[in-house]
Amino acid sequence: MRYSKEIEKFLYSQYFFGGLRSAIGVSLPAVLCLVVFHKADLGFTIATGALGACVVDMPGPLKYKHNEMLVCSVLGFLSALATGLATFNVFALWAVVVALTFVLSLAVVYGNRWPQISFATLFMMVMTLEEHFTPLQALINASWILLGGLWYTYWATLISQWQAHRIEQQALAENVFASAEYLLARADFYDVDANLDECYTRLVEKQTAAVEMQDAARAIVLRNLPKLRRGKLDAQRVTLFNLFINTVDLHELFVGAHTDYPLMRSTFGNADLMLFFRDLIRKAASDLEEIGLAVLQNRKPDSRVNMKAEMRAIEYEIEVMRKQNLPERNPEAYAAASATFRRIWSAVRLIDKMKKSVANEKPSVKTEMRIDHTLMRFLSGRRVPLPQIFSNLTMASPSFRHALRVTIAVAVGFWLGRLLPLTNAYWIVMTTLIIMKPGYSLTKQRNTQRIVGTAIGCAASLALIWFVKSPVVLLVFMFASMVMSYSLLLFNYAGSVVFTSSYVLLLFHLLAPGGMRIIGERAIDTFIGCALAIAASHLFPYWEYRLMGKLVTEMLAATRQYLESAWWWGNAPGTGAGAANTEGERTSGAATAARAGGSPADPAGDDDRDFRYRLARKNVHIAFANLAQAFRRMMLEPKAQQRFVPEMNDLLVQSHVLAAHITAAAPLLRGMVQREPDGSQALQRALSTVRENLAQAQSGNAAPADQAETTKQVTRELDAMVVDVERAGAQPAEFIGELKLLALQCKQMLAASFLIRKDAGAIHLPEA
Repeated sequence: MRYSKEIEKFLYSQYFFGGLRSAIGVSLPAVLCLVVFHKADLGFTIATGALGACVVDMPGPLKYKHNEMLVCSVLGFLSALATGLATFNVFALWAVVVALTFVLSLAVVYGNRWPQISFATLFMMVMTLEEHFTPLQALINASWILLGGLWYTYWATLISQWQAHRIEQQALAENVFASAEYLLARADFYDVDANLDECYTRLVEKQTAAVEMQDAARAIVLRNLPKLRRGKLDAQRVTLFNLFINTVDLHELFVGAHTDYPLMRSTFGNADLMLFFRDLIRKAASDLEEIGLAVLQNRKPDSRVNMKAEMRAIEYEIEVMRKQNLPERNPEAYAAASATFRRIWSAVRLIDKMKKSVANEKPSVKTEMRIDHTLMRFLSGRRVPLPQIFSNLTMASPSFRHALRVTIAVAVGFWLGRLLPLTNAYWIVMTTLIIMKPGYSLTKQRNTQRIVGTAIGCAASLALIWFVKSPVVLLVFMFASMVMSYSLLLFNYAGSVVFTSSYVLLLFHLLAPGGMRIIGERAIDTFIGCALAIAASHLFPYWEYRLMGKLVTEMLAATRQYLESAWWWGNAPGTGAGAANTEGERTSGAATAARAGGSPADPAGDDDRDFRYRLARKNVHIAFANLAQAFRRMMLEPKAQQRFVPEMNDLLVQSHVLAAHITAAAPLLRGMVQREPDGSQALQRALSTVRENLAQAQSGNAAPADQAETTKQVTRELDAMVVDVERAGAQPAEFIGELKLLALQCKQMLAASFLIRKDAGAIHLPEA
């Protein structure tokens, strides 16, 4: 059943849709030139330009995508022209190829999209290497390539504009699926047979993926905000906007549901309570996945998933524990269990709200957040100063080192392709360019995937050519391989290589039937290109640990700002219930869980505080994801280049734990401040200590010898605060329960921040 769902998700996804769009856009001009004008070479040249622009056709806002494809087409024209003009002499050609490779490889300093633009431009250069042109022929050839690029640019733009709503749906569905995967990782913590360290490793991985998908969906949703139509907001767009806000809030509810899992396991073991928690979260993930599928397929969500049994069972178990005096015998374990239940209860109700919103035939025009220009601050900046490329002309720049590596590998590959028999310079250079990435780990990973994928693709092509004699059938297989190649490129590179090798070899076979030698030549070229790429990756290395010091500092700073936004937000006077509800769970207690779906209009002051909180929350998640990705890349590098692995791993885990407890404590802080209990000074001291730990960790200062004792002292003050409030008897039982829970959250924040400071003090990494 899982496989059928995964196939269903893929066939309706933005990946398959994009692959189909790319395959048609690239192949259509080639087919027309062949069938109508009987000029296969012309069709191949135009398709080269289209394929270059296709490389840049990645998911993202249409405006930027159009501009990037246009820039790529123009640069591709200039690159092909320069290469074509130099084909009169092998030395001139070598010099032009080396110069273009260096400049275009260095262009990665301009941002995340430039590696694709750089590669696409170099691809158009490479496809001109084996030709011999006069100046006029070079201009004509480059013009046809430009035409192909412009054709694909406006083909993709037109299709994307026509399917704009569909593309937004697909991006949001991917975001929902990523959140569901995160929930499944969270459920494993309640399986006592699962190793805790492995659970944390998987949780960090899924958290990183969820943040990436949130950022991708945010870029599309916030750049396509609902607009007024006939005096009202566009209901369909409002539904998608609300779905995005709800998904982010839901993810945050489960992040905030983090608890002391060793305590839960030691206290409850294999008890039914743990199994009910696990099954409830897994069911919630399944329900969330169904919402994503419903969005993809434009239908109402299926309501077969029912979580009432687990909810009532957990409620019953907690009541039994209360009657057995667990709150007195083990107050922390009881508080952890009840708090987790309340967070999950709120999450389940929010999922139910999302399901009703998607299923509603008359969607609401009421938005979850006020729509104004301040939302643009959630988007990441894309502009990079033009002169930045000159400031990177130094060995201290990772981009400069990368450009040197690529240039040397391409220069050597070009000469080998010209000197060795049975080889093609353009295929060797192409393989090298495809594999080489700015980091050693990515190059190594791509190299393995490229070799394995090419071997499988060649074997599959041989089998097809051997058993299938009909050109029409082979043409169908070739087109299907093109679609799958482009569809898998973004998330399964090895699979993409298999289909790429298959369709390229089938293309050569159809153009030159009987040319089985081509397959062997391509295999040799691929092997040489892979060997060059992996050898060149050891030149002028800039190991990942050199970049991680800055990322550690940024994550600690973002965590501290997140704490301050939650703390000051909670302390701000006049914070109303509206701000609480927009986040899904700003108030606390059973009433909060019951009202978690509400989103009444907020006063301007509450909106501003809520906005700052959300922005800080987004920033801390992105900073965490950046560090986690860098750590994962470092672990693929040689062991001699891996630095502070245990400390970095623990720092990631404790940072996620601390952010989760800040999330859980934020609504409780607000409740405490409004009531102003006598023990609020203990809370202020605890939070100040957490903040100081983060500030000192950010500065790289080691924890003092008495730090553990300080933490214990603050912990005792929190316990004394709870005891004093209980003895006074002036507060209701619900408030005392919330105070106990907040004290527990603060103690866990203290412990996490202490470990963060300890790890950060032991880590000594360069800042750049």
